[in-house]
Amino acid sequence: MSGPTENELLREARRVLRKLAPARSRLVPLDDGGWAVVQRGDPESGRTKATAETVAAFRRRGWIERGGHSGLVLSEAGRSWIAADTAGVDAFVAQHQLLGLRLTRDESGEECVVVVNEGESPLGWLKARGSIDEAQFEAGERLRRDYTLAGLEPRTGTDLSTVRGSGAGNAAAIPDSVLAAKERFSRALSAVGPGLSDLLFDVCCALRGLPAAEADKGWPKRSGKVVLGLALDRLAAHYGLRRGAAPSRVRGWSAEFAEAAGG
Repeated sequence: MSGPTENELLREARRVLRKLAPARSRLVPLDDGGWAVVQRGDPESGRTKATAETVAAFRRRGWIERGGHSGLVLSEAGRSWIAADTAGVDAFVAQHQLLGLRLTRDESGEECVVVVNEGESPLGWLKARGSIDEAQFEAGERLRRDYTLAGLEPRTGTDLSTVRGSGAGNAAAIPDSVLAAKERFSRALSAVGPGLSDLLFDVCCALRGLPAAEADKGWPKRSGKVVLGLALDRLAAHYGLRRGAAPSRVRGWSAEFAEAAGG
């Protein structure tokens, strides 16, 4: 049997690959030789199917790859293709805008995939250049999401102590979702600890670049990346995204910070 035509392949890519965007999704083989997208906790799981020829074509283009012990997952190349296709731009523009996919919820509460320019956020810029890993990026994005849901303005120099003390004066007028976001945000900052949480707030919530944050604090160049790495590791451990920073990695960062500070 001949493979799908170019138009058929692109149509199937738009239908199937978008379903693979969530991290918990994967393509698994079926008894009839085809494939299906499965996703934990999704009632529609298994209903999106693809032929073996289509999946083979996806793999030849590098859009999907092996994901752990079983199944196929969306690759970085696949994510870039979806982002460019959804945004209506070519691959060159997508690369230079650092387009990526973000799983969010619409007004009805349904999960949906949107295209974002990760170059617009300091964390996206750092992740695109390999300065932070996936767990660190996800932790920072989760903190930013709670900050946004809590309705807090991203101001430089915000007194974080006022966020930690939620207060009960007009709590009855605040939606439960906002109060929950504030509480999660407060717990996350407390888990990271003073000193580290200030830079975390600047970069993740106020969207300040590391050079500006370093200059504001009077730190040497490159030292901010060290502190941010430590802060994001603590945050990732708090969220359960990482068991904890490896001791050797922490020692390496500490040595690099001391060198950057001239100590």
